[in-house]
Amino acid sequence: MSLMLKLLSIILISNTLIYAKTTEEKVISFINKAIKTGNRYKFNKAEIIHKEAVPSNKNWNAYFLKIDLSLPNKNKNISVKDIIFSNGKLISKDFININNGRSIKGSFSFPATPEMYDKTHLLIGNANAKNKLIIFSDPQCPFCMEYVPELLEWMKKHTKNFALYYYHFPLSIHPTSKSLVKAELAAEKLGIMSDFDLSMKVYTELFDFKDNSEASVLKEFNRIFKTKLTKKQINTKDILDRINGDIRVANNLMIRGTPTLYVNGKKDPTRSLYKKLAKKLK
Repeated sequence: MSLMLKLLSIILISNTLIYAKTTEEKVISFINKAIKTGNRYKFNKAEIIHKEAVPSNKNWNAYFLKIDLSLPNKNKNISVKDIIFSNGKLISKDFININNGRSIKGSFSFPATPEMYDKTHLLIGNANAKNKLIIFSDPQCPFCMEYVPELLEWMKKHTKNFALYYYHFPLSIHPTSKSLVKAELAAEKLGIMSDFDLSMKVYTELFDFKDNSEASVLKEFNRIFKTKLTKKQINTKDILDRINGDIRVANNLMIRGTPTLYVNGKKDPTRSLYKKLAKKLK
């Protein structure tokens, strides 16, 4: 649960309690009243930085919030992000799909920002292409292991009109993932093969890790890729900064799982919009 949700004590609020004109003004007015200052933090400002319609319910919108707080005891300022929903009369923290019991909030993420399309993350394709994809993925995620190779194969045929940017997002539920990603990045530095081919091999190889330790992951990686990487080589500052930076970007976008695909700046829950765009180019 996000910090903002912990601060909110009311799930729904009637329109008659908020004296503002637009729905956006009502949302901000609600946040201003709901967040109380205390010894641990002081509320500075809340702003709506993005809005999306809720699919299948045209009267409701998802409002993407940035909330600025001060931490007096630590003498620093922080910003937290959250998403709430409103139809102009009611406000809700979330909705649950009655058919599958899932939160609809999990289907929303903040839009990508222009600086995310940097050459460090460009895996394949034309950086000047109109259509840009961003993938957040974990090489030990079963869904990623099925989806990412298919996406990479597709990209090989569409490098003129598409670009694919890759962000590492090793999840804690896959304890070997972070060590594997570190080894992959170290192998990239050695130039044992192209970054694209290396990524494809990492996703398609059947690693047989004896346990979850970094030593075990490294030993198996060296066996498969015929490298002699050491713990020191996979734990350099640049590698750790890259992984932590990618994770930070994912967290800022409120991404909760993998694979998460963005198409032209917006999260694509279907993970197939790029194919439809390609058909329109023919």
